[in-house]
Amino acid sequence: MTDPSKRCLNCADSFQNFQRPEGGALDFVVARVGLADSGKYWRCGRSGCRRVQNYFNYRDGFDLPPPP
Repeated sequence: MTDPSKRCLNCADSFQNFQRPEGGALDFVVARVGLADSGKYWRCGRSGCRRVQNYFNYRDGFDLPPPP
């Protein structure tokens, strides 16, 4: 997985750089999809975007909850 640039549905379907989720975001992803599949999900790196999606299928994703 060398190309972090993927389509983001929350960012007007534009290409954004994605990164692996960390901290609380990773905990949320593990709770949502399970530990075995959590490595497939990456988070949009655009400021303010809360989208997490499958690295291989941009349609398979969800939003992180808003920060407290």
